[in-house]
Amino acid sequence: MKNNIKYKIAELAERFDAKVIGDGSIVVDNVADITKAKAGDLSFIYDVKYRDWLLKTQASVICISSEFEQEVTLLQNNNKAVNFLLHSNPRFLFAKICQALYPIVSAYTGVHPTAIIHPSAKIGTGVIIEPNCVIGESTVIGENTLIKANTVIGASVQLGHACIIHANVTIYDDCQLGNEVSIHSGAVIGSDGFGFANEKGKWVKVPQLGRVIIGDSVEIGANTCIDRGALEDTIIARNIILDNLIQVAHNVQIGEGTAIAGCSAIAGSTKIGRYCLIGGGTRINGHIEITDKVTLLGGTNVVQTITEPGAYASAINERPAQEWKRTLFRMHRIEELQKRVKALENANKQNYLSKQEES
Repeated sequence: MKNNIKYKIAELAERFDAKVIGDGSIVVDNVADITKAKAGDLSFIYDVKYRDWLLKTQASVICISSEFEQEVTLLQNNNKAVNFLLHSNPRFLFAKICQALYPIVSAYTGVHPTAIIHPSAKIGTGVIIEPNCVIGESTVIGENTLIKANTVIGASVQLGHACIIHANVTIYDDCQLGNEVSIHSGAVIGSDGFGFANEKGKWVKVPQLGRVIIGDSVEIGANTCIDRGALEDTIIARNIILDNLIQVAHNVQIGEGTAIAGCSAIAGSTKIGRYCLIGGGTRINGHIEITDKVTLLGGTNVVQTITEPGAYASAINERPAQEWKRTLFRMHRIEELQKRVKALENANKQNYLSKQEES
């Protein structure tokens, strides 16, 4: 990614509450992995397993925590020209510096002439609306928001300030999004939930009358779908990250600080607590609750309510094909084997009783 922005590390330290060890006048305009960094790059170390790279790297600036002070002293004693930014969370510091060096920008300013904006829509100051976007009736767009090309935002939508809506996103009518929300390409917010009634074999659609409400500082990945509520609202609280290709069904509620990895699916009316970590490919049943601070390992199948914090898993690891076929064959015989075991238990019981009578 191209970058024309430069900062002195002293400026970055002041901005992100870090401490400079070395020459604060060093200028950086690029970041790199610690194992591949070269002179002029900024990198970071947060895991002790990369400790040796602190002595080998060619990076000019490294974000570190206090646990690496011994290596810093060694480098300084060897007169190696490496500078440091000291922070309690170097990975967080690195992320903030990356944001500063590589902001998401647009080649356009203001509203592009090909955009279609309903006369009743309210567009805040500093908003950029790129080509071929559609903004519906009575919709409000907060200041300094960026809406990229071909995005469609329906009627009566509330969109907060400093949001980034990437190309080809669709936001249906009546949805409410907070401040600093980021939505990636292909995502659909507010599509109908999977609600149908059946009468004599014919499916009849149940109108989905709720909304999607999204809190501040939420990031939603590409091609993720969040359904509107059936009667009540689907609610995504603040400070949540949703990866690509996630399905969130109608009336789901997700608590603050939760992170969900790609290809997960959450069925309708389920409530997920705060600060949960949900691995990729997880399947969560409908009408259940998951308490706060639950970790679900990737591929977990959740079919009932979880009331205790902790880590849960249910996936079966891969096995050689022939071994897996044998396992499946045995699984299909479980009921038969259970009956045989029960018969043996009854026979043993009868034998025991007979011997007791004889004695």
